[in-house]
Amino acid sequence: MQAPGKTHSFNIRFSNQRKLGAKTNLYFLSHFVAEALVGCIASRRSSMIPKLISVCGRSQTGVSRPFLCEAQDGNMYYVKGANVVAEQLVFEYVFGRLAEECGLPVAPVHVVEIPKQLAAYAVLDHKEDFQPGLAFGSRRIQFSEDIRSSHIRSIHEETRLRVLCFDWWTRNPDRCLDRLGGDPNLLWDPVLQSVFLIDHDRCLAEDFDPDEFKRQHAFIDSRPFLEKSFFEKWRTKFESAVYGLKRIWDEIPPEWLSDSSGIERISVRRQDVEAQLMKPEFPIEGILPT
Repeated sequence: MQAPGKTHSFNIRFSNQRKLGAKTNLYFLSHFVAEALVGCIASRRSSMIPKLISVCGRSQTGVSRPFLCEAQDGNMYYVKGANVVAEQLVFEYVFGRLAEECGLPVAPVHVVEIPKQLAAYAVLDHKEDFQPGLAFGSRRIQFSEDIRSSHIRSIHEETRLRVLCFDWWTRNPDRCLDRLGGDPNLLWDPVLQSVFLIDHDRCLAEDFDPDEFKRQHAFIDSRPFLEKSFFEKWRTKFESAVYGLKRIWDEIPPEWLSDSSGIERISVRRQDVEAQLMKPEFPIEGILPT
């Protein structure tokens, strides 16, 4: 017959071992999860790149006339690659992602892969514009159409103000719209009754005209309703997104930044973009109503 004291002592030791084992397992589990997260972040660009499987045609609008393609993930993308310069690809991706980080309604942007076979056998005019490699893709919003001035009143006031602030801060002149039309680079989804932003390749435009912006921006009529408290809250959100620019920049394919010989393909560095956003040429308060 076993002594009660020994049984009690055994139970305590067993309990302590279980606690120690649980702590050890928790440590290794947390360590494993941390490593897995780092691995996931590091492989984001390669593991999440949609591969194109067909080309459905080419847009009839826009200067670059992007290609409409289907990808393996089941989505359709408007694709830009060899038909634009590398700096446009970088700006499209970086400022599209930056808008996403700010919580703006952006048509999702991705790096997409154009396989060699697809580029070789696609029946297209100007095939030199459709080359194999990694390209920029803007996911097509089903049922969407170019926005018209009559749609503006259906867009939530806060969304209009946030887009207005974002475009002012990033010096984006390509969001113009009036009753006669324009080039707003906005899509309207009549089913969801939602607006989506596209085309950010002209952000940080050297020829940005602040007076023209205040006359022609699609949402300029909302400017009188831009309150200082709202502006400061949004400013905090934007600056937080800018601090994460390195993470976004790291998602850019290296071949967009330099060629196989190591020669740079773009004229700006990440630090240049950060500097222009943190210390903009025009005071950010300049968009506030006077």
